[in-house]
Amino acid sequence: MKKLGMLAFFTLLFLGVSFGLSSNAHAASEADIEKALEIIDAANAEMDLIIETGVQDADNLWAIYLEELEVMKNELANLDQQIAEVELALTNSTEASQQEELNELLANFQLEKASLVERMDQRTAQFDQEVDEIISYVFDITLQMTQDTIDEVAEYGVIAECYWKYVRFADRWAWIDPVRVVGY
Repeated sequence: MKKLGMLAFFTLLFLGVSFGLSSNAHAASEADIEKALEIIDAANAEMDLIIETGVQDADNLWAIYLEELEVMKNELANLDQQIAEVELALTNSTEASQQEELNELLANFQLEKASLVERMDQRTAQFDQEVDEIISYVFDITLQMTQDTIDEVAEYGVIAECYWKYVRFADRWAWIDPVRVVGY
């Protein structure tokens, strides 16, 4: 009999905890739900502002980068044309002194081209790093805000979760995570 009583006690305890019937279970009242929804709306509005600012910053960097890249591409096309002209003159030249001058000019143009290509690569790497930093900042700050909001509304008995939103930053896309309520 004693064993049956202990079994019944532990069974009820297990079922009570499993199904949320324990004494510390917190059922959300209508006022708690309203407060939690206000908290979520405020957090999402703040996150949207952070996301929008990040997108604008990335787009501004992209516009500047594209302008600079266009100038460098024009310089590169000009250098390629000059190199082609010197190479053509070199093949048509018969005098040794003229060939020496043309070879020196060709070497200078090729060196200038290599330098320009390196600058273009460095500028692209700089742009990529700057946009990646913006994306990382937005991702990290919104992730933390989401977690804080989920924890805060849980105190009101409301379950919330992060959901992923695909956001364009300049020339790339990233998943960012606002908050939504589960089951309400």
